[in-house]
Amino acid sequence: MADWNARQYLKFERERTLPSADLIARAASSLGGPPRSVLDIGCGPGNSTAALRRAFPEAELLGVDRSPDMLARARSLHPDLRFAPCTVPQGLAELGRFDLLFSNACLHWIPHHETLLPALAGSLNPGGLLAVQMPLTQRSPFYAALGELIREPRWQSLQEVRLFHNRPPEETYDILVSSFASVEMWETVYEHVLPGPESVLEWYRGSGLRPYLDRLPEAERPPFEAALLGRIRGLFSPRADGSILLPMPRHFFLAWKEEK
Repeated sequence: MADWNARQYLKFERERTLPSADLIARAASSLGGPPRSVLDIGCGPGNSTAALRRAFPEAELLGVDRSPDMLARARSLHPDLRFAPCTVPQGLAELGRFDLLFSNACLHWIPHHETLLPALAGSLNPGGLLAVQMPLTQRSPFYAALGELIREPRWQSLQEVRLFHNRPPEETYDILVSSFASVEMWETVYEHVLPGPESVLEWYRGSGLRPYLDRLPEAERPPFEAALLGRIRGLFSPRADGSILLPMPRHFFLAWKEEK
């Protein structure tokens, strides 16, 4: 998959940062005290890392990502914060251990959660906390429309794209309890107010639509997007002010490593 486009992603910076803020607030109230060290996994353009700095001003804080474009944007926007390239989980061991591992809208891009989540436990100090948010893509109307479209003969080659790797919440719980002392989970549906159906397409150009567009020849991308937009228009009824509500279901969890 081609590199991320940080500017495209940040077109909806406020909406994309809301889950980070909620997860940070829950983590802060659940920690026994301020963390001494925090790792932001999949920091992207640094919006979540900046929110972590505001919440934990005294902590040693590092944001990591595998995208050069995201890291360049993060360093440009937040020159006072530390960022580094890292492929998770392979590169975790060289970073040391942390009191708080934080990851917002990242881990669903990484395969093999049955080994990934235990590896994250190995990067925590005793009593440390793993705080994670992942979108529930299987409940998203956008991905339902996308799935219908790629079953059409013209777009069937796109069925080979494997987009996300997160498990159902109950399976994630079963994996976590094998490596963590206790786990909390919850779900939130964000109703993002957007100007219209075109904004939904613009949102996903910065995230889940990228692997599909990357797979298509450039000449095929406009007709694919036009067909997808037609399906999107059928999903959302304009509200009284002409805007639409984009439901975004998200799964959160906190997992504590055993004290020793």
